[in-house]
Formats: sequence, C-alpha cells, structure tokens
Amino acid sequence: MSHPHYQPQPTSGAATASLVLGICGLVVCPLVCSVLAIVYGKRAQQEIAASNGRLGGDSYASAGIITGWVGLGLCALAIVFFVFALLLFAAGASST
Repeated sequence: MSHPHYQPQPTSGAATASLVLGICGLVVCPLVCSVLAIVYGKRAQQEIAASNGRLGGDSYASAGIITGWVGLGLCALAIVFFVFALLLFAAGASST
C-alpha cells in the first residue's frame, strides 16, 4: 500500500522578507524597515492569494505587516517624545 508523500508549500519570498523587515523595524531602523515590511507584506498576501494554494506564508506576511505597524507606531511615539522634550528644553532655556 502506497502512502502519498506530503509536499510542503513553498513560502513566498515576499512574506519572509516582510517578517524579517518587520523585526528589523522593531530593532534596527524603525522608519524605513517598518514601511518596507508593510509594503512587502501586502505584496505577499496578494501573491499568495493569486497562487491558488501553490504558495504559503500568509502568516509570515501578516506578522510582517503587524510588526511593521508596531514599528511605525513606536517611531511616531519616539518623535512625539523628542519634540515634547525639545519644547520643554527650549521653554526652560528661555525662562533663565
């Protein structure tokens, strides 16, 4: 009796790139890597949907998109904090 061999789906390269860029966006370069993670994640989701089941990696693409948005959010918070600190410093310097 012969058993069918399971062939795993190849993962979309764009999905893997999205996940890696999303992680880099949290650790290394938040603005550029996070934006690229979102772009590659969306591209990967379209590519996977158009492959009719031949490509996998939708979870990688989703994780890349989520980490990309988290990285952008953290970058925005850092910018707001920096501007707020700069305004406080300028206000303190002008009062002396």
